[in-house]
Amino acid sequence: MDHLVIAQTEQTPLISFLSNGLLEISGKSINEDSQDFWPPVISWVQAYSVKPSTKTCLNLFIESLDTSSSSALVEVLYVLKDMMKDGNEVRVHWNYEENDLDMFELGKDMDVLTQIGFEFDVLKPFPQV
Repeated sequence: MDHLVIAQTEQTPLISFLSNGLLEISGKSINEDSQDFWPPVISWVQAYSVKPSTKTCLNLFIESLDTSSSSALVEVLYVLKDMMKDGNEVRVHWNYEENDLDMFELGKDMDVLTQIGFEFDVLKPFPQV
């Protein structure tokens, strides 16, 4: 299976989905054309779920997410949840900045919705030099 890598822009996140099970979504998803952005991402995860790696880890570093992107991300998470139901090992790491309670709450909401059992990691800012 080919990897899926989509470069980050000012309005769309980095997508780095490797066939070895290491998946990453990083950045903002505030694109007006999210109907064009997310379908290949969802399709890749669906295809990957047919014969996944022994371990799958989704690392999320979300800065901002609009409503349609949130729905698309939940679709991705439900595919991962189905993989778990089939006995596959899946981990989701929700990374958020220390003072960004909105993103923390969004992660908590998505965890409750999908029942995956996210791991939450606080990103601390680099010290100023």
